[in-house]
Parts: sequence; C-alpha cells; structure tokens
Amino acid sequence: GIVENMAGLQMKVEDLKFLRVPIKEIEMATDDNESMEQDENDNSKKGATVDCTQEVFDILRAKCPEVLNMVASADVFPPSGGGPREMAQRFNAPYLGALPLDPNLLKSCEDGISFVDSYVDSPAIRPLNDIVDRIVQDLPVDVEWED
Repeated sequence: GIVENMAGLQMKVEDLKFLRVPIKEIEMATDDNESMEQDENDNSKKGATVDCTQEVFDILRAKCPEVLNMVASADVFPPSGGGPREMAQRFNAPYLGALPLDPNLLKSCEDGISFVDSYVDSPAIRPLNDIVDRIVQDLPVDVEWED
C-alpha cells in the first residue's frame, strides 16, 4: 500500500530549536545610510549561526507562555499532480492514508522504542494508528494479539 507523507511538518513549539542566522551586512539608519562597522566580538555578525533557543523560550515563558503549548507547522513539500492517491490508483495499490511528518517517528525506529507509547502527544499518532488498523483489517489471515 501507499502512505502519503503529509507536506506539513508539525512539531510542538517546545521541541523546536531556534537559531540566529548570520547577518551579512548591517546598515545603520542614518541620513546618509552609511554601513555600520561590524563588532569583531559579535559572532552573529561574523557569519556564525548562534543557538538562541533558551533565550527564545525564556521570553516566551515570561511574555506569552501559551505559545509553548502550540504546534508549529510548515509545508515541506509543495503539492504536485495527484500525489500519492493518484499513484495508488495508477499502480492498483491501496491508499493507506496520510501521515504527518514527525522527526520523533524516525528517532523511535532508530532507538527501537514504541513511537506511540513514547510520544503520546504527537499529531502523527492517530493517523499512524489508523494506517496500522487498515493494514491489519485488510490482512487475509486472522491475527491474535498477545497481551
């Protein structure tokens, strides 16, 4: 069967990492718009990427802690054509569903741990369980689960 890897990467804000990217050119807002000299001791101005995760979390905790309970989403793959549903039709294979991207799913596989038990708040759990249920339902044999 075919499983669609949903374009939307979803992660809890508290699981994100925040980076300050290098500033290539800094200009001071002056009358003649002259470029400001770069401070040699400031790594963010010299091309180094600086991890500012703790700084961002400190500000969020102080100013708007409710953001830490939200989920951030980004479209990773732009939609094109008919996608996985069309591919399933073309190859006469069952379309099993759409699974949101979650880096913890790969981590669980690599670590040999249960994703469903370890990341109970992941938005990917319900779709993953639905896909597994559909596979088990479509199996031509009776399956007995051990308790």
